Amino acid sequence: MKRNLLGMAIDAGGTMTDTFIVDEKGDFVIGKAATTPYDESVGFVESAQDALVHWDIDEKDAFPQFEILTYGGTTMLNTLLQRKGERVGLIVSKGLEDILLMEQGRQVWSGYSFADRLHAVTHVHNEPLIPKRRIRGVSERVDLFGNVVIPFYEEEAEKAVEEILDEDVDSIVVCFLYSHVNSAHEDKMEEICKKAIEKRNLSIPVYLSSSVRPVVRENQRVNATVIEAYAAAPVREQLNNVEKSAKSRGYDRQLTTTLAYGGLANIRHPRLHETLISGPIGGILGAKYVANLLGIDNVLATDMGGTSYDFGLITDGNVRLNDEPEIARFRMNLPSIELDSTSGGAGSYLSVDPITKRIFMGPESAGGDPGPIVVDQGNTVPTVTDCLAINGYLNPDYFLGGNIKLNIEKAYNQLEEHVAKPTGMDIHEAADGVLQVWLQNAREATRRGIMSRGYDVSDYTLMCYGGAGPMVIAGVTEGLPFKRVMTFPFAAGFSAFGATTVDYSHRYTRSCMLNIPYDASKEDKEAAAKSLNELWNELREEAEQSFKDEGMDLNKVKYEKIAFLRYGGQLDEVEVNVANEWDDSDNDVDNLINDFENIYSRMVALAAKYPRAGYGIMQVALVAYIETVKPEFPVFPLQSEEPNPDAFKGVRKVFDDGEWKEAKLYEMDLLEPGNVIDGLAIIEHPATTLIVPESRLIRMDERKFIWMEHK
Repeated sequence: MKRNLLGMAIDAGGTMTDTFIVDEKGDFVIGKAATTPYDESVGFVESAQDALVHWDIDEKDAFPQFEILTYGGTTMLNTLLQRKGERVGLIVSKGLEDILLMEQGRQVWSGYSFADRLHAVTHVHNEPLIPKRRIRGVSERVDLFGNVVIPFYEEEAEKAVEEILDEDVDSIVVCFLYSHVNSAHEDKMEEICKKAIEKRNLSIPVYLSSSVRPVVRENQRVNATVIEAYAAAPVREQLNNVEKSAKSRGYDRQLTTTLAYGGLANIRHPRLHETLISGPIGGILGAKYVANLLGIDNVLATDMGGTSYDFGLITDGNVRLNDEPEIARFRMNLPSIELDSTSGGAGSYLSVDPITKRIFMGPESAGGDPGPIVVDQGNTVPTVTDCLAINGYLNPDYFLGGNIKLNIEKAYNQLEEHVAKPTGMDIHEAADGVLQVWLQNAREATRRGIMSRGYDVSDYTLMCYGGAGPMVIAGVTEGLPFKRVMTFPFAAGFSAFGATTVDYSHRYTRSCMLNIPYDASKEDKEAAAKSLNELWNELREEAEQSFKDEGMDLNKVKYEKIAFLRYGGQLDEVEVNVANEWDDSDNDVDNLINDFENIYSRMVALAAKYPRAGYGIMQVALVAYIETVKPEFPVFPLQSEEPNPDAFKGVRKVFDDGEWKEAKLYEMDLLEPGNVIDGLAIIEHPATTLIVPESRLIRMDERKFIWMEHK
């Protein structure tokens, strides 16, 4: 069968690299391979080949057809967490040399448990990404209105650059106070840096905070700019390797990647730190796409992989953006889709406390290299996956479609030695106990993901995906009254699928200082409307230049205006999309304020409205985007509830709830719309395994989505 391929998306997780390929009819196929952190292009190629083999298409025929190829992953986040980034020098306004040591109050406590927040004796500051010896201050000062109140001291600047270059740095970051209002001093500092670099015959980049993140609040601004210099370079190298591999196979366009706020950009995007959490973002965007298709307003999207368990909410059809997220214990001005993440993936290491005999899980994970014991790549530390394997839930001859033969005996021996004997338990009972705790932890995180935000579980549909998602879907919903529960045959590649539903878009932000009194006159409102429009026009010029540099057709670009409002005296803003045409009238401002108050009332409470305090607009944004072709899900006629006999693969014994039981086995790809399967059953797929307990059944709908129900 001749197929015209449309695009390919890749999600390189901490353990596996997933590929999603879609053709022009909306049909798709997924591939899977171990992530190769030493060179991600290796895992990329192996995963793509694993997908193409299902359609019997050679890679040399496939890659020239792709109109889009997008790649997301966790390389930058891991670089940040492991402190393995570049040697960066930092130049700041004199007096702020300790800015990275001092941090911001909320950032200092980021990531701490409630008990540790109460007891300051356990508190430890973050290790700064740049040591004090590579930080210099320069006398200068611009005030909050952009006026120069202390001139720029060029002699100090020249000395600062020379001293930093003596430290053999890979890049230099410049962050001056209020440079987002007036960048003149940062621009001059850049000139001095480049002259000194050229004089030494070096080739290192200079990053200005006024270019990378021109918004208010210097702590978050310096964090974003430093992370761009510190962690983006290793990622660019990996992305360049992936693009080279793709082009060597005939791909003739630029590689794209997923942005934290939900959009695509090519890998030469100047603010690559915006892709810091590009991998998990694809999953929630895919969930939103499916929710819109099915007419579902409220969804909890959960992603259980080998390394972590990630989840995010879709409420009233919208994903929530956090304008100042805390990522890896850093607080940044980086609009990001709000996601929660916990350790506890299927690759989590297991250990036993020698005193209490208690079994601990994680937070470290075996990842894709070396992986769990059963994949037989040298690891000897037991994992959750090894427990699944010895208790019969995994097919040793069908892992990754049979590409990897599971070594059950080796996993058994290591679990016996390191878990069962130290606890004095039977090995299968110990493994079953581990799995129960694994599911309990995920279930509690699932419940907390909704209830901690003041919502009701019964109002939400749960979408469970990720390589281990179908294995935990029953466990994480046990006792929780979700409206409906669903997963997908392509669950293992769902985050990659989500990246194919995203438009090519960039988001541009600019700080401002607009105050609108409660009793503002028509003239005052018109002046505010005109000021806002001028800012949006400036951002539009920036967007057009960026899209032009990336070789995009400007006639296809569409724009969305955004303003960030708050009541007078408040510290946090609310993001408000401008839905109507803007003609610089007082009505424009009235509509903007009304939209803000409606959103604010839903977020907090109607009684919390305080219009007499007036309104402040501290920031505006512009989203520029080009719509992309999306995958489709054809509707098939429903067949019999009884699966085709060819889908039945026999039975296998599994250790469940303290005893061995027989589970029916089915091939997921051979199930048809309308089929119903009662538990206890295991539905196998080359990339994942769906566990149906005795109390549940699964039903495949007309789009081949899988719904789990109580009997």
